[in-house]
Amino acid sequence: MYPWHDTFHMGLIHFMAYPGAKSEEEILSTVKRVLADEFFQAIEVSALVEEDTLKKIGKMCEVARVELLVAAQPLVLSKKLNLNSLNEEERKAAVQEIKKAIDKAYTANAKAIAFLSGRMPERDRLETAKERLIDSLCEICFYAKERSAQYGYTLAVNLEVFDYSIEKNALVGPAPIAFEVASRVRAFHDNFGLTIDLSHQPLVFEDSFYTLGLLSPFVTHIHVGNAVLEPGHPAYGDQHPRFGIKGGKNDVDELAYFLKALYKIGYFDKKVATEKPIVSFEVKPLADEDPDLVVANAKRTFLAAYAKFLKEV
Repeated sequence: MYPWHDTFHMGLIHFMAYPGAKSEEEILSTVKRVLADEFFQAIEVSALVEEDTLKKIGKMCEVARVELLVAAQPLVLSKKLNLNSLNEEERKAAVQEIKKAIDKAYTANAKAIAFLSGRMPERDRLETAKERLIDSLCEICFYAKERSAQYGYTLAVNLEVFDYSIEKNALVGPAPIAFEVASRVRAFHDNFGLTIDLSHQPLVFEDSFYTLGLLSPFVTHIHVGNAVLEPGHPAYGDQHPRFGIKGGKNDVDELAYFLKALYKIGYFDKKVATEKPIVSFEVKPLADEDPDLVVANAKRTFLAAYAKFLKEV
């Protein structure tokens, strides 16, 4: 039915699409809605979900034949974790929180976990902060491998590239910094990779071909969505509004261009921890918008963009 099924798996970031789902009943109900939709072969669930609930989701994914990934970005942001903190106690505390999330991911049979770096420091502390981040990532990747013996597979560890000056102000960040960090971690840990998000491309002021081309050896996970750069707009910054919203920077053409860049770097042929490479929608309804309609918008936008992409490659 969908021409990409043999090439990659389409995913949805659950907690972004359904931000109102807070109780276990609401979370499981909305997860089921996604799993029952054959458009999707992957789902990303917040690491803040209680472990028992996450286990239930893991079982649901097994039954539905959908791949589960754990998103620790909400954990990092809500607890203000800083993996590149120059305060060693603070850095170690952040690493420990990610390790706990890795344990939860394994118990739910998730295949990958993603999170972001700490904040961009002052320029004179940048080099030291990068060293601290590399130390943290190496420790996290080693822990994921260490735990793999119990579960029979190795959880993939993905660091997501975020904005460095608009809202999240993350160290990673600019593509050259992402390249330096990823190359040094990957030299020792083959379960490490980068998450690139189309939503963040306007926020980092980079062209998709440039970002993906530079970071291609390390790209193991993809998000797609929209962004607004107009101050005062209700979706300004890193809010992942629906495609086609007034003031949005990404729509059918930009998504097709991004898919073309992914094709050029060989992303769809990569061997990754998941059964197939993942491309997940990261879209969030505004306060007066219906989540199901925002998801439907994303699906229609992707169908149009994918048709355009096929004509151009």
